Amino acid sequence: MRSMTESNLAVPPDDHPVHGTWLSVDVVALTDDPEPKIVLIERAGAPHKGEITLPGGLLAAWEGETVEQCAQRIVRDKAGTELTGGIAVVDVVSDPGRDERGHTVSIVVVARVPAEVRGAVPVTQIPEAMPFGHTAIARSAILRLGERLLVDPDTTRAMLGDETTLAQVRALLSVCGPTTAGAARKRLDRSLLYRRTEELRKPAPTGRPGHVYRFLV
Repeated sequence: MRSMTESNLAVPPDDHPVHGTWLSVDVVALTDDPEPKIVLIERAGAPHKGEITLPGGLLAAWEGETVEQCAQRIVRDKAGTELTGGIAVVDVVSDPGRDERGHTVSIVVVARVPAEVRGAVPVTQIPEAMPFGHTAIARSAILRLGERLLVDPDTTRAMLGDETTLAQVRALLSVCGPTTAGAARKRLDRSLLYRRTEELRKPAPTGRPGHVYRFLV
């Protein structure tokens, strides 16, 4: 099953008095560019065919699919790329009026993808009034990411990995709001999640070498 109609029909009419409720996964994927961008797609089918949205889709729970597996499938099938790490759940949106086909509860996740993904745009260019409430979902997810980065272990590891540098941290923080190298360095050095090493790494394509920070498992 892949459609809302099919998944709804899978529930026998006498089993439950309420029908038309589904779980979806919406992915706020940020690219690994020096200035990270957010991945958007053009919808291929109805409703809202041809409009711009986040990559999202139904969780195939009937096939035993996990939220992370769903996010991987959605990004692969709809954005034409792969996740470079794990995911972090940052929100659950339950708005019965969000989708005209029925009440769709959205599990919102953040993740990273490679640089230069087709369809990615700066976060300042997120379109207004995207279908399914995706404009508000994207902006809220980015704010939550800024609050949790270098504080919450799952979110931090999903977005920065086992090794990171000040340049990478500053780039990701800049997506969430204005920041400086000094402010990013303070947040990174004060974080209990990473330890600075003596290993140096040069940012690509240019920049001064910076210390590598390793995640404390």
